[in-house]
Amino acid sequence: MYARGVKKFVLTKQTIQETCDTASYARGEAYYRADRVLSIKREAGGASCRATVRGSNQERYEVEVAFDGDGEIRASCECAAYSPLSYCKHIVAVLLRLADEESDDTAAEDIEMTDKDIQLTKRVILLFDRAISRRNSDESGLDREEYADTRTLEVEFYCKLVKSFAGKQLFAISMKIGPGRMYVVQKIKEFLKHVETCTPMAFAKHFSYDPSEHAFKEDDARFIDLLISAMNVENVYQDLFHSLSSYSYREEKILAVPPEAWEKMLPLLDRVNISFEDKRIGTQRMELMDGELPISARLNKAQDGGYRLDFEGLKNSDFLDNYGVAIVNGLLFRADPEQLERISELRKMFHFEKNTRLLIAPDQIEAFIDRVVLGLKPFIRVEISPQIADRIVNPPLSARLYLDMDGNRLLARLEYVYGDVIISPLPQKETKNAREDVILLRDLDRENRIMGLIERASFKFNGKDVYLDAEDDIYDFLYDIVPQLEGDVELFAGESVRKAVSTDDYRPKARVDVDTGTNWLEVSFDMEGMDEQDVQNVLRNLVEKRKYYRLPSGQFLSLEQESFRDITRLFEELDLRKPDANGNRMQLPAVRGFQLMDQFGASARGVQVGKSLRKLWDNLRHPDNLEFEVPADIDPVLRDYQRYGFHWLKTLSHYRLGGILADDMGLGKTIQSIAYIVAESGHTGEDGERPDPALIVCPASLIYNWEREFRKFAPELKTIVAAGDRQERSGIMAEDPKEADVWITSYPLLRRDIEWYEQRRFRTVFLDEAQAIKNHASLTSHAVRRLRSGQRFALTGTPIENSLDELWSIFDAIFPGLFEGKKSFSELTREKLARIVRPFILRRLKSDVLKELPDKIESVQPSELSIEQKQLYLAYLEKLQSDVARDLSADGGFRRNRMKILAGLTRLRQLCCHPGLFLDGYEGTSGKLEQLLEIVEECLGGNKRMLIFSQFTSMLEIIRRELEGLGIPYFYLDGSTPSERRVEMCDAFNGGDRDVFLISLKAGGTGLNLTGADTVVLFDLWWNPAVEQQAADRAHRIGQKKVVQVIKLVAQGTIEEKILELQQRKKDLVDEIVQAGETALTTLTEDDIRELLELT
Repeated sequence: MYARGVKKFVLTKQTIQETCDTASYARGEAYYRADRVLSIKREAGGASCRATVRGSNQERYEVEVAFDGDGEIRASCECAAYSPLSYCKHIVAVLLRLADEESDDTAAEDIEMTDKDIQLTKRVILLFDRAISRRNSDESGLDREEYADTRTLEVEFYCKLVKSFAGKQLFAISMKIGPGRMYVVQKIKEFLKHVETCTPMAFAKHFSYDPSEHAFKEDDARFIDLLISAMNVENVYQDLFHSLSSYSYREEKILAVPPEAWEKMLPLLDRVNISFEDKRIGTQRMELMDGELPISARLNKAQDGGYRLDFEGLKNSDFLDNYGVAIVNGLLFRADPEQLERISELRKMFHFEKNTRLLIAPDQIEAFIDRVVLGLKPFIRVEISPQIADRIVNPPLSARLYLDMDGNRLLARLEYVYGDVIISPLPQKETKNAREDVILLRDLDRENRIMGLIERASFKFNGKDVYLDAEDDIYDFLYDIVPQLEGDVELFAGESVRKAVSTDDYRPKARVDVDTGTNWLEVSFDMEGMDEQDVQNVLRNLVEKRKYYRLPSGQFLSLEQESFRDITRLFEELDLRKPDANGNRMQLPAVRGFQLMDQFGASARGVQVGKSLRKLWDNLRHPDNLEFEVPADIDPVLRDYQRYGFHWLKTLSHYRLGGILADDMGLGKTIQSIAYIVAESGHTGEDGERPDPALIVCPASLIYNWEREFRKFAPELKTIVAAGDRQERSGIMAEDPKEADVWITSYPLLRRDIEWYEQRRFRTVFLDEAQAIKNHASLTSHAVRRLRSGQRFALTGTPIENSLDELWSIFDAIFPGLFEGKKSFSELTREKLARIVRPFILRRLKSDVLKELPDKIESVQPSELSIEQKQLYLAYLEKLQSDVARDLSADGGFRRNRMKILAGLTRLRQLCCHPGLFLDGYEGTSGKLEQLLEIVEECLGGNKRMLIFSQFTSMLEIIRRELEGLGIPYFYLDGSTPSERRVEMCDAFNGGDRDVFLISLKAGGTGLNLTGADTVVLFDLWWNPAVEQQAADRAHRIGQKKVVQVIKLVAQGTIEEKILELQQRKKDLVDEIVQAGETALTTLTEDDIRELLELT
């Protein structure tokens, strides 16, 4: 490979390692082993060459290599990571291939070929030839004549039924093979393993299976491949969970075939020699047929005047609904699984009977023919004897309903008319004019539909009449049920019934406004043409959600008609209760009227909104209507949207209201809050003294960040951080709270010191990362509610992480009067809840307000599981599907087994990351980890700086070891990292120290400013995309100058793809409550679990 005159030297791994760093060599070696060196073209003389290398994202890089006269290596590459001082991985891969080729050339001179080598090579060729020929026997590149001496083995397959531990019937396969004389495969799994590995296996004294001498017919080989696949799934399942075989039999010569594998075998059944072993009729050729099952039933007259249905062939049948197969007299038939399930249940009813005969009483025959006989006809042969068939009649049904009033009772009579036969189904005098010589096939579906509606009305029977005597029941029947019956019955209503409903045109009106003197919401109600007492009674019925009002004349006035619709909506929006309805005027807290403007701000029939309420609503919608002066020292650094946020906080405070500042992560919620606190600090208290201080409560990791921001933007304010051990805090809290403008503490310390805090009063309380109080029953939430303050504001980019109850918990802490209680909150529709909270949540997205912020490019990169990883995943998935299906159908279902199911899902997600997360001793690879390391090298080679997030700290430990092995320096942060150390590491990283930061998703997803990074990798999916969004926004925030690339790794064909779909669907749900761009619900329902695991 060297030109004449060029000194030849040996190109070894050691000489290659001297040209690059440790990381480049490791990745280059991986590239070489992965065959990413696509081509090498040597120049004349061999002193130089050009090569093409495939990169991690399918890019192709051109590499040039040359050797000078002293044996020095000179190389170049097109990639961004190339440096003449330290070669990149692409150059390393090419050098390694050149070294191996040189080694092969040298070795060829020293090695002597033996017969043993020839035979071994022949077996290796056969190993891969078998797979190639299966895919396309016509395109194999092997010379068949060279192997003309191989003998084709005959194969006989035998199928029979076995039972699993659960009692389910399964197909099982056994085999015979031989060159002429057939030999029973005594241990089928052992044999299949030898076929898979192309190794010999002894059968008898005169016969051994040898893959170098024996071959299978193409269809036989494909069938055997399917058996090998079924065996491997079962073996992985056993290895992973240390269980016994899933089947109750212990015969080593048979292999159970699950329904999934059976589906793949079906096309081969008529192309291989396979027989079915039936215990009743013996062994015969196995065929799968379509058409009517060879089971028959005959309906005859019985001697006692009744009837009998005799089955033939039912006892000699097996029904495998999970395979979609029925076996009748040893013959196999395809059939609909639902039909098989029904006839299988029928067969079980005769299990302990001597015969398969049904006896039917005369009064059962009509329903029996309609349901059973007609239900069996689609899939078995049913014969009806002529003496019965001739008596069957099927006239159309005419249903009649008679209604009348008798005092305060509504009388009813129902008739089913079939020709000259009249049937009264209600418990009155029997009026059936039956003919004994006919069998009447009644329209039972329509009769049941009619009776289902009638039975909803709670009719009574006194031995003579069927009637309703309760007002509510009479109204419901006339207004709700009768209209639904009109399509099925002919109605005959007496005059008294027609007059029971009022047709007078009453026009209800309501007016709602705020009394500026008392700050109460006033609601008045009136109706034209009705005296005041009736108006008050109608109002009371509307508030009590009654459907009608009974006028003095006894008529029903429906409150469900169109003229009352807007009034009813108004009262529902105000959530009026019975105590509120005192006369025809009501007073309510003003906060209960804020949500009305969306519904009634424009024109609404019968509802008028007053000027004062409109003005209050307009100020809440446009906070800059009111003139609040932004502090002069802070105003120059505020952006326009931040000034708007300041005005919003001041407006709510002006009206003594609380709210949630829910801006997107990185938009400056902290500086908006500081501006508000500075503005408020200039106001004296009511007694002319220094105002009460503000209190900041935040996660422990952020307390010093808040202190630093106050020193930066409001150095004139005295700020006290109440942190440290008990003794330190006692010394700090010995001061008079009013001597400071701002107190800062953490949620854990607030819990411990709550007795001290609740005895003080604060002007304003800010709750940073307020999701910390999302659990209303937690000690932290309880402590926050014990604080005394004028106003309270929550700061959080994720007011809803898991359920709407979290929103309730936050509002109960910052705005206790907004909702009356947890029960009333849970009863709200999403639409109404959104209207109520909208004025008190300010939410802006980066894309809306930071036009100058660089783009954030998000991408989902699919990861392919490694072979070992995929086998483990599929085996665990199969077991989890079975376990969860059983748990969901058990007593208590999802509610009782929720934690167990979620633990199983976590295991499944861990397998997507790396099986070593919960399988001790796992030594295989992880496709996702390999992909991550490639991304890291590509990024570092392109001078990019990275944040890598994972929810599993054990996964971060694995990544740490890999980075250390590659010599890549990094920072690491998880829940155990002290607050001070977090600040130090963030400052160092943003200052340019190290290019990789490993971060626990939950510990570092909030409160960190890491604009020094321009690439974010989310290694694994979290149920809540808002948490992932927070993590990405550690880099994509104010101060970022570069485009941020967010890479989400998702394992293909796994639960992670399902999680992506679930995230989006539930995100849409919460968008209804907050605003576009907000977080998504992650509380998993039973339906979610079934979808994730593909359970029906």
